[in-house]
Amino acid sequence: MKRNINRASELIMSSGASFAAALFFFLLGISAGVFTELMMSSAEKEAMISYLDQYFLLSNPNDLAFSEIFMKSAGNNLGLLFIMLLSGLTAIGFPVAMAALIYKGMALGFSAALLIDSMSFKGIAIVFTSMIPQNLLIIPAIILAGVAALNVAFHTISNRKFGIKKSIAESSGSYLFINAILAAVILVGCFIESFFSPLLTQLII
Repeated sequence: MKRNINRASELIMSSGASFAAALFFFLLGISAGVFTELMMSSAEKEAMISYLDQYFLLSNPNDLAFSEIFMKSAGNNLGLLFIMLLSGLTAIGFPVAMAALIYKGMALGFSAALLIDSMSFKGIAIVFTSMIPQNLLIIPAIILAGVAALNVAFHTISNRKFGIKKSIAESSGSYLFINAILAAVILVGCFIESFFSPLLTQLII
């Protein structure tokens, strides 16, 4: 157990460049999401805000389906984590992890920009109650998953002369251990998103 923790820590901290790259692609996604929202027409924004009204539970507090939201959130975020995990194990598939970071950032940037643009100060408050609490856990977990995927992939590529299968086998234990921890963190974030964030949001609408 201690060995796995040490190797997992080394896997994440072994390259500052990987962290910088993961953060860059995530922020790129946020910027792309905001830009996309700004380029939309008024009719398109109205259609999207009606969807977000349902997603962020802004309509009827009696219709809160906590378990449904939890399952949907867990499915989306754990699915993204699983894709990033596989991208690291396949070595040459690491660009998929960066694409996943862009996707996550774009979804958050678009949603936040749409809420703020459509609802002004109320939208800002909703962003703080419905998006920020859970993402204080989910975003770092997703970024660290990207960092781990990059480091594993680069380690495998740099040691390919010793055999790709052997290189993957050497780091797979700590890599899977990291992702198991990140999955647990994401589930806590999904619990916050489904049970606490909707209640906080109802207090301000």
